[in-house]
Amino acid sequence: MKSICFFSSYFNGAKIPDYIRVYLLELSKYFSRIIFITNDKEINEESLTFLTQNKIELFLVVNEGYDFGMWHKALAKYDVSGYDRLGLINDSCILFGKLDTFFKWLDKEKPDYSGLTDSYQIEYHIQSYFLIINKETIPFVIDYFRQNGIIAELSEVIRVYEVGLSQYLVKMGKNLKAMYHFTKETDSNNNAIVWAMPLIKEGFPMVKKKIISREYKYKYWRSLVARGHDPFPEHYIKLIAKKINNPEIGKMFTEVRSKKGFLGEVSFTTISLLAILSRIRRKQFYGINNYPR
Repeated sequence: MKSICFFSSYFNGAKIPDYIRVYLLELSKYFSRIIFITNDKEINEESLTFLTQNKIELFLVVNEGYDFGMWHKALAKYDVSGYDRLGLINDSCILFGKLDTFFKWLDKEKPDYSGLTDSYQIEYHIQSYFLIINKETIPFVIDYFRQNGIIAELSEVIRVYEVGLSQYLVKMGKNLKAMYHFTKETDSNNNAIVWAMPLIKEGFPMVKKKIISREYKYKYWRSLVARGHDPFPEHYIKLIAKKINNPEIGKMFTEVRSKKGFLGEVSFTTISLLAILSRIRRKQFYGINNYPR
């Protein structure tokens, strides 16, 4: 099968972070060609050597339009019409497991447009951190990107591309499917975050980078905790280490872990615990025991 993956990434510094390299190497097992798209800047020699040795192509772009903006530019540059499968994947997750289970599922189910998780937030869609498009659907995706161009405002990117592309393909009669499916009753808007703990227990091979880095906007973070999200990165790292039987896996997360300082940590912990207690009192705990699968 002839396949191509556009991997969009944004990071600071000249060195490609190790967690991104791990992701790229795993993807190289399933795609015959990988285009690594990142913001236009200097990439150090050692990182360029890594890309060359692993036959990963570098595409530097002006950072605009978020991941869909990067994919838009890649689709404009590269002819993907001759490929059997197209991957649109970004670096918002840290991959710690293997992707073989997903690709076996993909080969069996043969959906037109698929990913790891779905959501009914706004309208039904496949969450856009990991998208796979089959040959017959690629022209529809190309046309949609051409029609909508690059969008600067994040909320519009979500509405037009993450949600809108899924809805467009549904109207075109395409079969959309996520390996980890949620219903309207169990949907928690950002399922890859709110349901991260039970997903990992079930075999989900990655964790949202935001969970480890704690790069939440204050109101959004409190809302997540209120819906059942565990805000403490250490809990996820411990679970992952146990799940994959690798006590050293914590080192992989050091590049994205953040330190808030003494007062910042006290504030984060206090507010998190208060939100959890409030959630329990309201009997609105949608945690591991109530995972809908």
